[in-house]
Amino acid sequence: MANTDMKSQRTGKSAVETLNKAANAATGATKAAMQDTASAAKDMADAAFDYPKFEVPEMVRSFSEQGVNQTREAYGRMKAATEEATGVMEESMGTARETVREVQFKTLDLAKANADATFDFFRQLLAVNSVADAFQLQTSFARERFEAFVDYSKDVQPTLTRVGAEVTKPAKVLFDRALSQAKAA
Repeated sequence: MANTDMKSQRTGKSAVETLNKAANAATGATKAAMQDTASAAKDMADAAFDYPKFEVPEMVRSFSEQGVNQTREAYGRMKAATEEATGVMEESMGTARETVREVQFKTLDLAKANADATFDFFRQLLAVNSVADAFQLQTSFARERFEAFVDYSKDVQPTLTRVGAEVTKPAKVLFDRALSQAKAA
């Protein structure tokens, strides 16, 4: 009996070892199959989402480069023209500002002269003895003020004409230059 028990134990050990070997072999095969499947899935995904590789024809590349170069040149010309126009506008506005200031000073001088004349008129009007003298004084005052306004207008008109010419001159030069460049192109 002891012999039978030993045989049973050996058979049991051998069966366990065989089962362990089979399990290890199955695990190894499963791992290998999973790795193969994962590798195949990765290859399929890469192929599905990979951009096609193609060579851009030389003519298309050449047209693209020409377009980029022309765009850069046009941008450079536009930037230069804009900077030049900005400079012209600054110059024109500086001239206009100084001339407007000159006209404002002349206007203030006229306003002061009108105020002084009006006070003198009222002083003289208070000293008048008759209605006829008051009408004559008022007529003479109106004529003097009208003549002063005409003199002021004659004085300011050349200044305003000059500023109009000076302000528009740089813009006219710039416009003529742009027009000649457009005709040449």
